Amino acid sequence: MKKARFSIGILFFICGLNFATWATRIPDFKSFLQLSDAELGTVLMGLPIGSLVSLPIAGWLLTKYASKWISLMAIAMYVIVIPALSLAASAYTLFIGLFFFGMSGDIMNIAMNTQVVSLEAKMNKIIMSSFHAVFSIGLMAGAFLGGYLEKESYSPFEHFSIIAFLNIALVPLIIGNLLKDKPVQDESKPNSSILNLGPYLIVLSLIAFCGMLCEGAMADWISLYFKEYSPNSTFPITIGFSSFAAAMVIGRFMGDKISLKYGISSILVLNGLLLSVGMLLTLLVPSIYFKIGGCFIIGLGISTIVPLVYSQAGNQKEIMPSIAIAGVSTIAYIGFLLGPVIIGYLSDFVGLDKALYLLVILGFVAAFISKTFASAK
Repeated sequence: MKKARFSIGILFFICGLNFATWATRIPDFKSFLQLSDAELGTVLMGLPIGSLVSLPIAGWLLTKYASKWISLMAIAMYVIVIPALSLAASAYTLFIGLFFFGMSGDIMNIAMNTQVVSLEAKMNKIIMSSFHAVFSIGLMAGAFLGGYLEKESYSPFEHFSIIAFLNIALVPLIIGNLLKDKPVQDESKPNSSILNLGPYLIVLSLIAFCGMLCEGAMADWISLYFKEYSPNSTFPITIGFSSFAAAMVIGRFMGDKISLKYGISSILVLNGLLLSVGMLLTLLVPSIYFKIGGCFIIGLGISTIVPLVYSQAGNQKEIMPSIAIAGVSTIAYIGFLLGPVIIGYLSDFVGLDKALYLLVILGFVAAFISKTFASAK
């Protein structure tokens, strides 16, 4: 099981690394293509649209192939798409590149979380949160590497090609140890469908959607926020994102233990409240140190929302775990990709600082849904 756990962790690391690689270069694309915030938001729509298109594809793949092979297919897609993305010379070609980037990410997201659910079943314990911590480590690594390469004047193509090579280099470490789950439809559950989740999973999906929308917004816009609203800071503009990502790692490594001690519903309520409080601190207090601290609190708040929801979805008995994970994770991942888009449009109307208040609202919404969900159970 240790080898399988390590290999699945590499999948999460790759996914985080790849997303952060794109996120750290967004200011460069915005400047090079001379995009307004709203125009950037429109271009970023390629990501959630690609994710939506991949939903039925992923559902079909899960009934035909083991998640191991779907994971490797997603890596192959990344290796092609990431360098191609860096060659975008217009808003239209960038949109198309992001469409396929979104497809790659969603297919990887579904496959790797299905691997975790299979591993949890074999180990008879909840370990989902620790894998999402590895995703956050990938985000941190991608952010630091992206910041360094940008500072050293590496072009986006050189940067993205290095990441594509790293994707390839990591495949030999995992290919023999990923779990070989069986893509067989369970005849005892005829209503299993990626489009027929039922009320329980819909509620879980809404909680995850709020958390992931905020996570996506933080990943794509917090560095721009620090650049625009703390221009005289001696810290690099990525400091807010780095603080956020570090807290995500810490929170996710602690998540499995604290959820067992205090209960999943209670932790989900706390997650939403921490998210809102951290965002308010970041936006309202002018001190750069408080802003960095606020980003850390936001990271703690978001950290365990998705892993706890995914574990709950994978362990319910109504429909097949792989189908439940595919449905819930896709809805959540769409939130992850829509967040930057929505913030972009709002920013053009009211300014980025006011647009980010959406995260405060969503934190309270997630806490309210979690509290109501717990009371109704």
